[in-house]
Amino acid sequence: MVKRTGLKRQETKIFFPGHVFLLNLHGTARNGENFVDGRRISFSSRHPGSVVFVPAGIDWTGWDEGDETASFLLVSIEQEFAEEMFGEAVRHRQTVLPPSIGFRDGLVEMALQRIAIELKQPDPLSAAMVEGQAKQLLVQMVRLNGAYHESLKGGLSSFDLKRTMEMMGSLSGENLTLAALAKELGVSRFHFCRAFKQSTGKTPHAFIAERRLEKSSGMLRSTSLSATEIALECGFGSSSHFTNAFRQAFGVSPMEFRRRCRI
Repeated sequence: MVKRTGLKRQETKIFFPGHVFLLNLHGTARNGENFVDGRRISFSSRHPGSVVFVPAGIDWTGWDEGDETASFLLVSIEQEFAEEMFGEAVRHRQTVLPPSIGFRDGLVEMALQRIAIELKQPDPLSAAMVEGQAKQLLVQMVRLNGAYHESLKGGLSSFDLKRTMEMMGSLSGENLTLAALAKELGVSRFHFCRAFKQSTGKTPHAFIAERRLEKSSGMLRSTSLSATEIALECGFGSSSHFTNAFRQAFGVSPMEFRRRCRI
């Protein structure tokens, strides 16, 4: 856990023999420069919830300016851990995991948030929980970057998948139904569900739930809205539904999550 206060500008230099995840817990970096192995890459603002992934042996340097107060979670995963987890195949395909500076992914963010919670209030089972979340992080990064992906027949076309993502982002509540999404694409609900899972590896319900939880965690960090107000804003049927889903994903209630993020 890294916290800083009183500095609008910070310089960054990260080089680890293992894979590194850096989760922005508090504060926004609004402008700066990024260099990966000496090569300049584009800079985009990093808000709370954004993630930096630096693969093993890659050098990330740069600087950024933003809020004076900020906090981060840095997780380093040894290469040996990844090799034992994936077996021999991963040794020959490590380079398929490129660095990614300032991306958003609900599953990655939730896994890192669970690790942060375990660090703040550890117990005898924390090590096992953190190890499980580390495995989930590696699996998701492999999937996000298309490693070991084999094309599947019957999935959505890239155009229809993009349209679906856009609709999921614009529709909410009772308007966001599988029937409505399938109708927009001109296919049956059954075909849509099957094709969506083949394209993304997730069911539509799981994907939508993940996005709602991602949005709600950001609102808990950045607003003073009540749990009920956030539940309605994020498309949950009730505050109890929101609380149960959030606790299952993050291991704590929404209000406890907010409290820990502001410690």
